[in-house]
Amino acid sequence: MNKTLLNLYLSIKHGMIVIQSYFRKSNYSSKVFCIGYNKTGTTSLGKSLELLGYRNSSFNRTIWRNYYAKGNTSEILKYASKFDSFDDLPWLKEDMIPVLDQTFPGSKFIYLERDEESWKKSMYNWRYKTFEEYPDLEESFNDYQRHKSFVMNYFKNRSKNDFLILDIKDKVGFKKLSEFLNKKVIRDDFPHFNKT
Repeated sequence: MNKTLLNLYLSIKHGMIVIQSYFRKSNYSSKVFCIGYNKTGTTSLGKSLELLGYRNSSFNRTIWRNYYAKGNTSEILKYASKFDSFDDLPWLKEDMIPVLDQTFPGSKFIYLERDEESWKKSMYNWRYKTFEEYPDLEESFNDYQRHKSFVMNYFKNRSKNDFLILDIKDKVGFKKLSEFLNKKVIRDDFPHFNKT
């Protein structure tokens, strides 16, 4: 399948999943959460989860502005109960990770890491393209490091069965993801989405 067709297929599939999810019954069993920091490949991981058959929710402006920003955790969890997997905000937030972990027992968490140089380049391009501003890359990278420190500390005693560290550039990263989730391996590397 060529890249244009793959993108079209995933866009249509994502739209159908969102519509269907509003009518789905709530399910508070285990989920899959991508908790990598912004600009580490969260969109590519989310689309990969869709390829593996998960009903995935990525960044949702309504959830972010109307629920997370206003501290309405119960509505976030109610929304989450209707999906199988998640990437981006608010799922990666330090205050949300323990709540998600407790609310959806047996969930799997995937942390994405990225080398400093390419992360800074991606963050710079994204901030400028989105907000027409020049970001303070050192301050931004310090935020990235703080998030990583929190995640590593929170999951330091966790089983490899429910916590995985990946790099989107890993040539066999998709294969590792598939094996971690006990899914059939359909490719070795990750497809690349959301290029800045």
